[in-house]
Amino acid sequence: MKNERGFSLLEIIITISLAGIVLTAMSRTIKTGLEIQGFLADKNAAINWTESILEEFKNKDIDLAGAADQQSSSLVEQLEILEAEALPKDYELTELEITPYQHDGILYSGLYKIKIEVKFNCKNEEKKHELISLLKE
Repeated sequence: MKNERGFSLLEIIITISLAGIVLTAMSRTIKTGLEIQGFLADKNAAINWTESILEEFKNKDIDLAGAADQQSSSLVEQLEILEAEALPKDYELTELEITPYQHDGILYSGLYKIKIEVKFNCKNEEKKHELISLLKE
């Protein structure tokens, strides 16, 4: 009897089929991971933008009471100019609201609530990031 070496056609077909199944599952996993990475990059950019706006308020000597009364303060206008220069086209500062802080009917003097809202597009879907914080005058 001859010693036959090598693989039979059936073994090769089974191996190729299993490799195809494994590669299909891996490609779907990689695709999902890339989509999630893209979303998180957009979300992080929106978070960084809202936090940079909050830092602008913290670092500058701003009359918060005046800003609470009139929303078209010079800082808001400066932020809109900065936004137009710094942000990609699919990010937008949609709301910047400064109000005196009130809790359980008590108005806290010198404490203001700031609400910053940024909308951004991710995979042709509009998303929103909102940051609410307290600032002391």
